[in-house]
Amino acid sequence: MTKAPLLLAFALVLTACGERPVTKKGDVTAADVIAGAAQSLDHYESPEGKFGIDFPPVWKGNYVAAAHTDTAFGSHAIVEFRFKPDPAWKVQGQTLVGVRIFTTDAWTKAAARPGPPAGIKLAERGNDVFVVALAAGNPYKPGTPAADLFDKLMLAVINNAPRITPR
Repeated sequence: MTKAPLLLAFALVLTACGERPVTKKGDVTAADVIAGAAQSLDHYESPEGKFGIDFPPVWKGNYVAAAHTDTAFGSHAIVEFRFKPDPAWKVQGQTLVGVRIFTTDAWTKAAARPGPPAGIKLAERGNDVFVVALAAGNPYKPGTPAADLFDKLMLAVINNAPRITPR
């Protein structure tokens, strides 16, 4: 699948979900998880990016995060969430999702440029804009365990958009 359809699908999910404040009625509570009525999301805190992000439960243990400087599309930083394959599969982990951090002005320019989108804006805090971009496609050989798990993780974030909480 190419990047444009993935981003479009992700945008539709985000539009349907809208931004949800943490205290909104209907959010999963600890009691829901304990009772088995809901699964606990996998939470990651990025001290470098100054945000927290919640992924679907299936992501737990299947990724590693790497923060670094990034100037793509005018951003100033990125936290990449890379697939963590089983060592027995003998494949390298590839990026599933990237969260780029832009200044407000840089994001305005990036969003207005022609061509494929730089990502989908998920949150904003002060002069920081948090933008998520999905992998352009599955880099693994079809039918392999790595390809199957990569697809499962990507479908989970498309169907259950991650929530970013700026810090």
